[in-house]
Amino acid sequence: MMAWLAQHTLVYGSLGILATVLLLPALEAALPLVGTLLPGQTAVVMGGLLAWHGHIPFLAALLTALAGAVLGNLVGYAVGRRWNTRLLERLPPRLLRPRYTERALGLIERRGGSAVFVGRFTAVLRTLVPMLCGASGMPLRRYVWWSVVSAAVWAPTFVLIGYALGPAGPG
Repeated sequence: MMAWLAQHTLVYGSLGILATVLLLPALEAALPLVGTLLPGQTAVVMGGLLAWHGHIPFLAALLTALAGAVLGNLVGYAVGRRWNTRLLERLPPRLLRPRYTERALGLIERRGGSAVFVGRFTAVLRTLVPMLCGASGMPLRRYVWWSVVSAAVWAPTFVLIGYALGPAGPG
């Protein structure tokens, strides 16, 4: 998947790469229906890999991944505030198993803001937690704090993983 993504974003140069590193994580967290299909974390790793190869500056990959994660979380939160869980209830169970929603809600109830942190590092939860935090009425200020903290750990972690993979990956 990463090789395919890298090949297709290289065609558009550094702006295409940065747009991918920004948009895929943002859309992954913002759209609970579509987010489960988007490789946001893969795009961030690819950004680090392509930074190693000199296609984009390392700092640009890092800041773009951070911005995408935070923006996506904020949109996902707003979607949850506006539509509650009605969007998820309309999904066929084969697309999103109810146990994932239950697991995410339980995590939010038990852990509060730290659920945002844990959710950022867990594939399915990364798409559900922002919307469910908005739906559950978590205060925006608290949500933003945890969203920024989690993105500030997540983005460098996965950009650095890609950067470390640079010598072995496509460039």
